[in-house]
Amino acid sequence: MRLTEYKNHNNTQLPMTPRYMMYCRKSSESDERQIQSLPDQITNLTALIKQRGVELVGEPLQEQRTAKIPGRPVFGKLVQMIEDGEVNTIVLLNPSRLSRNTVDTGRIIYLMDQGKLLEVVTPYQSFRNNPSDKFMLNLLCTQAKLENDNKSVNVTEALKLKAERGVFPGKARPGYRNNHEKPQGLRDISPHPVYFPLMRKLFDLALTGNYSVEALMREAKTLGIRSTKSGKPIVKSWMHRILRDPFYTGRFIYNGKLYQGQHKAMLTDAEFNLLQDILDGRSKARLQKHDFALNGIMKCGECHYCITAQEHKKKYKNGTEQIFGYYSCTKKGEIKCSQPYISTTKLEGQFSSDLARYEIEDKEFIDWAYEALDETKDKYQEVNKTSSEALQTALDGVNRRIDNLIALKISPENDGSLLSDSEFADRKRELMMEKEQITRQLTDANTNGDEWSEVAKDSFEFALLAKQRFESGDSEDKKVIFKAIGLNPILLDQKLEYQPRFIFMKIKDGTETTNSGNDPLEPKNSLSNREDLKNYLKSSVWCRGEDLNLHPFYRTRTSSVRVYQFRHLG
Repeated sequence: MRLTEYKNHNNTQLPMTPRYMMYCRKSSESDERQIQSLPDQITNLTALIKQRGVELVGEPLQEQRTAKIPGRPVFGKLVQMIEDGEVNTIVLLNPSRLSRNTVDTGRIIYLMDQGKLLEVVTPYQSFRNNPSDKFMLNLLCTQAKLENDNKSVNVTEALKLKAERGVFPGKARPGYRNNHEKPQGLRDISPHPVYFPLMRKLFDLALTGNYSVEALMREAKTLGIRSTKSGKPIVKSWMHRILRDPFYTGRFIYNGKLYQGQHKAMLTDAEFNLLQDILDGRSKARLQKHDFALNGIMKCGECHYCITAQEHKKKYKNGTEQIFGYYSCTKKGEIKCSQPYISTTKLEGQFSSDLARYEIEDKEFIDWAYEALDETKDKYQEVNKTSSEALQTALDGVNRRIDNLIALKISPENDGSLLSDSEFADRKRELMMEKEQITRQLTDANTNGDEWSEVAKDSFEFALLAKQRFESGDSEDKKVIFKAIGLNPILLDQKLEYQPRFIFMKIKDGTETTNSGNDPLEPKNSLSNREDLKNYLKSSVWCRGEDLNLHPFYRTRTSSVRVYQFRHLG
């Protein structure tokens, strides 16, 4: 063949006609921050198409999927159209919309190598089928992947740090709530004001051993308990997870490791372990035929095993029968226990006699006591106000240090010599932890100022009426009163012994002193004389030592959990 014929032969090969297709993508359907991204992308790219004077071969391809992993269906459709020759030019907003993983990036570059993809067009740059453009396209897609990888590492480290601080890095379990109203980095988990007691009631049912998982699901639906993720009724698999979750003991599992959490526990360790035994079939609770007020609360003072209650029927010759109730040791220990039984009437009578120590004979004194509480409350509020101001000043100082640290980090003069990335991360972590501690103290100072007064009034009123309520209440009322006042109860030689809780021990001491007449019942002059009230407040056995009242009151778990249970008794 002559040379002229070769030349004419090559001229017969016409270049490929560009066939454009628009591809738009946003991360996910649930990403509210990108809810307008697809329409915005189409608007911007349509202007680019008109500027170039070309037309699309079809409707724009839209996708709501992440590009971090392969497997996007619309992207797969685009690749198939290129392989079939229907499309050879892609129009999109930027290379990160096309790919953020090595697999899809490799497919795009390989389509260029095959000559099936001529160009990738963006509003700011075009990538044609030549080595330098393909390298740049590959580099930009790889850079997008690097951003994802760095973000993933940073998020993982932040979540791990959050777990080490005792805050569960995830959605709160039913019965709890995430405190999203707090600043970023200080958000924690607290009991839900509505669902926490409902979940506790559900666990109480589970601990009886008389409810299957399906029955607990029905009870949860009746109580209105729903999944915190979907808002739907709890299904069987999720109920199993709830019953097995140590989150309700104040701990949580993150990345296979058990952490001690900051959130309030709903179950004790003993209750959680018992629940696991019930689920595993190792422990089967039995229905109680009889309800005794102090059953399951006391321990034997000799062998330290549980005290149980029983009923005994005695039939007489005339056909009548009489029922006797009594408490006795289970005597399951290896050492033979010699403790005798005691009748329910006698034992409960002992506790009722103890409750009489909390009664105050002079009712006028009670009115003064409430006024004294209000007087002390005013002092606490003043102290809490001063404390809050000091804490707020400290918090402002920490915030300024954080701002200065960030300013130094992003300063143009900082090339890493003034403040490296690791130093910045360490110092920021320390400051954020300090900020969280001060914020928590500030929250306590602002919220606990009035609560202690309510706790004191509830406890005082409860103690005054405890005997009356115990004698007239049912078994459940008696059990609540006994648990509220006594700690570590034991039965030894037919005598009930227990340690009164601190707040009730102080009330008892004050009551005994007041009733004996060794302490003046009221200020010498009128109750309206505020100066006399203040002087009496300093010297009275009810409030010994004024300095003790000049420190902020922080409500303890025993004082809050127990006292608030009394209100239904009354």
